Amino acid sequence: MRVDSLGLISGDNSVNSLSCNRTRKSIPYVRPVSKMVQLNFTGSGLNVNQILSISPENNGMGIAEYKQGGEGCVGDEMPASMVKHGKKDARSVMPYCSHNNPKGGYKLLLHPESAFKQGALPDEIPDKWFYSAAPGETLEQVAKTLGYKPSEISYVIQSKPNGSGPEAKSKYVILEPTSVKGEVRRMSDEVLGEIKTIPYELFKISSQNPNYVKLKSFPNYVMFTKELARTAKPYSYDAWGNSPFETEIITSDEMRAIADTLAKEKMNTKEFEYFKPAGIIAHDRHAHSIANHIANLSAKGNVVLNGVKLHIIEHNPGFNYQGRTDDPFKYLRIVADESDLEALKKMPEFAILQKAQKFGINNVDALTPREREIAWKILDPALKPFKDAFGYYNVIKSGIVAVKKNPNNISLGTVSLTFDKEMKSQETPDAAKSLTDDFASIPTKSVVNGSTPANLRLNDPEANFGRGNNGLSANKAGFTTFEYDGTNIKEVNAAREKNAKWLTDLVFNAYQKGQDELNKVFFNEAQIMENQRVLGFLKPMKDGDMLVMGWGRPDDQKGFNITLDGFKKYLERKDIPLEQKLKYRFAIGAGKWNENAKDYKSIVRLINDIETMDDGAYKGLVMYVDGFFPNRLVGCAQYGIFTSRREMCGITPLECKAAGVPYLATKTGGPVDYTNKLNGFLTDEAVEGRPERYGLTWQNSIDEIDDARCNRQAEQVADRLAQMADEYVNNQDAYIAKCKKNIEEKIDWHENSEYNGGKSAMNRYLEDILETDKPFDSRSKTPWARLIDRFGELKESGQEVVKKASKTKPIRIILAILGVAAVGGGVYYWYKNNNSKKLDKAA
Repeated sequence: MRVDSLGLISGDNSVNSLSCNRTRKSIPYVRPVSKMVQLNFTGSGLNVNQILSISPENNGMGIAEYKQGGEGCVGDEMPASMVKHGKKDARSVMPYCSHNNPKGGYKLLLHPESAFKQGALPDEIPDKWFYSAAPGETLEQVAKTLGYKPSEISYVIQSKPNGSGPEAKSKYVILEPTSVKGEVRRMSDEVLGEIKTIPYELFKISSQNPNYVKLKSFPNYVMFTKELARTAKPYSYDAWGNSPFETEIITSDEMRAIADTLAKEKMNTKEFEYFKPAGIIAHDRHAHSIANHIANLSAKGNVVLNGVKLHIIEHNPGFNYQGRTDDPFKYLRIVADESDLEALKKMPEFAILQKAQKFGINNVDALTPREREIAWKILDPALKPFKDAFGYYNVIKSGIVAVKKNPNNISLGTVSLTFDKEMKSQETPDAAKSLTDDFASIPTKSVVNGSTPANLRLNDPEANFGRGNNGLSANKAGFTTFEYDGTNIKEVNAAREKNAKWLTDLVFNAYQKGQDELNKVFFNEAQIMENQRVLGFLKPMKDGDMLVMGWGRPDDQKGFNITLDGFKKYLERKDIPLEQKLKYRFAIGAGKWNENAKDYKSIVRLINDIETMDDGAYKGLVMYVDGFFPNRLVGCAQYGIFTSRREMCGITPLECKAAGVPYLATKTGGPVDYTNKLNGFLTDEAVEGRPERYGLTWQNSIDEIDDARCNRQAEQVADRLAQMADEYVNNQDAYIAKCKKNIEEKIDWHENSEYNGGKSAMNRYLEDILETDKPFDSRSKTPWARLIDRFGELKESGQEVVKKASKTKPIRIILAILGVAAVGGGVYYWYKNNNSKKLDKAA
């Protein structure tokens, strides 16, 4: 095994990729050289200093589709920290997806010399220059058809354009083909007994990319399959649980392809600098099935990955983020392999199983009760370990089962020490509803994750807000940039106060011109066409006023209704002077909601309530941005507010810290780990307690329980808002001390030991979990146990089966069910002797 090359390899620089050098600046990446290099292979085994991170989202891609939530932040920053500070060779692989690519072929960027200055492609390119190839259609064929040179076409991922029509512009990520190609096989989607073959290809993220693509600086990849290529974003399910289970199967195919690539050592070549990672980080439910596929390969005799350390991170085990099905055949497509299919085909009851898949195992019209019973008795024993508390086959259970069956190789954890306890406790039953006891049944390795402050770009006057082409970015010159130098906290606070006035003036001036102009402050044309809009507005700030800001995903987890109800209850309090109430401004936002969602309806109602109460005295104090909310606006806030029903880590409070902004958070998950009286405020208790806490029982409706929980929290939020206002107005020294504490706290991945048990998140992952500080030879090389159990067998004799089945089926069908090919079988003679009249009639 060779490890002589430490610099970045050039990869495939053929005409298939953009063959020009960009004139814009790019930061060169130099693979760190340290003692770890000499600890590389001694001729066998995996490389403990190489790590593969498998994540659906990754902010480093630089386009909106790959940064929908906090997981994209972790997927980007964790490997980057391991490279820069841990001196490891950490690489990422993401799923391929692209805008408007329903055929599932390659997405290509056309950049002919006649239209583009070679060597300086713009950061955004009109939609008309993107081409969706048909499956099997190569770049060279497209070039020939269109009359272009192959060097004038590049493989890309296209982001959604910022408007409509051919001239609307898209961001993009340029890809380079690699030598890694192959195919994986699994059970067919249509016919039980047939095999489906899924071709795959691994693409490298090109170094010839716009500056917003951070992953171009060292080797990172995307996995391509036809079905992945058809998707518009990595997560093809939404926040309301409207996902077909087929998306889980597509994702599992991606994991099969990654497992196949590693097991066959396809990256252990000069092209990939002999990449043979001994550590794998699998992010979120998206990557759970990688454990299953590695286990299947190992159990079949592939020894390459036997010593790998695989860690699964539960970013969000909430009920709406679990992949569930009651169809065992669908789940088999994820966990079974060809040996399982062969086992099923050998069963005499296989015809029944085929029928059950074709019509549905619970189909009472197509299957008799006996046939359904037979199918369940065969399939359920094999899949029973994957059932959750509600009886569904659950994708997240695959990770839990993996830890139980292969504890020497697989570990699982979440992104907060507090949330680790919550997802295992019956006192917080909704933290991981349906999986609480399952998580409690295994040892977990959880780490309080970090955040990289520099990513907010609060010191960069050229940085835009959100997705660009909006009023914020057009007026960015009015945003006062700042950077803390260890002594200038008052200057930082003054900059944020100035920015608060800039933002509220911008919003108020637009509001006076009408709703359309107000929407344009935050959104570009494409977002406005999606009905992204602003609810309410903000009056201009005066000296001594406070802008409170909260942002996140548009789902019930984030509890924006609690924020607004808490502010309403604060305004209703008689012990608070009107003058103090009027000092507040609230700017809250989250990506576009489903307008039928309960929380969204609450948000609309609460804004109207606040604007109309006390004869409109509080109109202009609350604004809700129903669409993409730029986190960089934290540089305008005096306080942050995050009232999640449940929270895993909480990237948004960490972003407040980076800006020196004190914050209020509900007492759940990560914020409990890193919040105290010196840097912020917490409510008194977790939001989603047992119904008995609120004088209810589980017999009450879901809405009744949720309303009681949220009302209790809103009352506590109102109490904290009173404390925050008193601090800001009457005790500026205490406020400044909180600002200073936050901005000085070390929250980056390699130095957040203050709230992570005395050890940084990066070192906990590297040393405590992936064991990069130990030689590979010290690991267990025992073959992995398969996660799927044995199929059940009918214990009845053939005669008993016939007795039950003959009540509803003629003899020919019974013989087919039993797999009897000729009338000479013993069961046939038994039936003939006991049912001669029925037999004669059937014949």
